[in-house]
Amino acid sequence: MRGRSKQAAAETRAFTREFDYVGPSSAILADPSFPPYAAALARQAELTGSSPERHGFARRPGARLLDPDAAAGLPDLSAADGRVVAILVDQSGGLRGPDSDRMVACVDRLALSLERAGVPFEVLAFSTLRWKGGLSREKWVAEGRPEGPGRLNDLLHVVHKDFDEAWNEGSPSPRERLDRMMRDPFQREGLDGEALAWALDRIVGRGGAERTIVVVGDATPIDEATCTAESPQFLEADLARSVRRALREGVSLETIGVRSEARIAEFYPKTTYQPQPGAPMDPAAACEAVLYAVGVKPTAAFPAPR
Repeated sequence: MRGRSKQAAAETRAFTREFDYVGPSSAILADPSFPPYAAALARQAELTGSSPERHGFARRPGARLLDPDAAAGLPDLSAADGRVVAILVDQSGGLRGPDSDRMVACVDRLALSLERAGVPFEVLAFSTLRWKGGLSREKWVAEGRPEGPGRLNDLLHVVHKDFDEAWNEGSPSPRERLDRMMRDPFQREGLDGEALAWALDRIVGRGGAERTIVVVGDATPIDEATCTAESPQFLEADLARSVRRALREGVSLETIGVRSEARIAEFYPKTTYQPQPGAPMDPAAACEAVLYAVGVKPTAAFPAPR
């Protein structure tokens, strides 16, 4: 386990934290033997010059990112001093496929815009290392399945970009890391509450007069092992607790619902963007809605989002 804060650990009851990964995505992508992703990382390394379908990926790495000409056409932006932003991306398996494509496109556009405005920001993502509990559940079973175990899966909390990195620099760059990990098999289960608590720890530690977390996902916490041993409400209560903590600590929450049925309104005080019933998420409209919400404005005339 890497980099787990005392505050986040206190927020969520967990059977064990020894199998969690909390750290940079670059370390995972640089280690071809990183369990349980070794086979997928080897396939990604072979993608250059190959058919993506052969390797089971819907998109060649980089295909979902804004092309350089389009990025250069983004409006010039300005923002008040003291604003800091954390973008928290739901990397769970229920959002694979076209939803992930739209999420990557949205976060890429949002990150490029914040960078142009001079707003310090980081990009975080969350999932689990394994399906159905992984090593945490195996340990619980080996110890006789004691009642009330709490969370029963191995966390994956990754930093795609920290506050001091540039979005499009490095090899792979933060935007490339996001794109490479927003696909199977890095997308598994989703423990939203603990992820939000982690993002809170980081942004509160950073300081700043105006602190905002932008949550991109469907607000549907799910983990089969935990819900079976506890109840489906265990993870929902955990998310609600983290939202209350954010409000107590003066951190504003902006939300992008990836689907029209996303459960944003059940847990968060505000829905910044969510598509209409039956419509797909519009990455550009979602980005614009968040920029206006956090006080980042274009320097030229620019219509407000509807």
